[in-house]
Amino acid sequence: MYPYHRILRMIIKNTFSKREAFDIEKEYLFHFRPGIGDIDVYPEVNNGRHFVFCDLARYDIAFRIGLFRYVRKNKYAFVIGGSTMRYRKRLAPFRKAIVRSKIVGFDDKFYYFQQTIEQKGEVKSSALIRAGIRFKGGSLSPKKVMQDLGYELEPFMEPWVRDWAEWDNEIRPWPKPI
Repeated sequence: MYPYHRILRMIIKNTFSKREAFDIEKEYLFHFRPGIGDIDVYPEVNNGRHFVFCDLARYDIAFRIGLFRYVRKNKYAFVIGGSTMRYRKRLAPFRKAIVRSKIVGFDDKFYYFQQTIEQKGEVKSSALIRAGIRFKGGSLSPKKVMQDLGYELEPFMEPWVRDWAEWDNEIRPWPKPI
């Protein structure tokens, strides 16, 4: 089950908080403690839950900088356009953990996030996530979204992120339907 209780807590916390200024250079931190609903049969945090914690960390950023309110007001939606997760060590349940999120690029369609999950000072997993904002007619340009929020930013991309995006867009084939 999706952790709606964590999103509800995030909504309540951010309802009474002042909007934070967005900083493209900043690494945003999201603290959490995996619970009983996050573990699998081994017992460790399920590999799919790593993606969920990264989702929650991005939602936290969106709440903090006013992006969530902007998306809801305009009836837009957050979408994921691609992701790669690398797992290094097991993420233990019931222990404090952190997701470090940094925007490592954006182009005309997507924001690119590097998100790292750590626990006890060790990297447990790392993701590269391509995320965007959609409306019924298509996708919003991240540059326009940031301008609407009061920020003047030019598209950029770390070289390794560009390589990944090109591979995912042009080299990696889509499977053929049956």
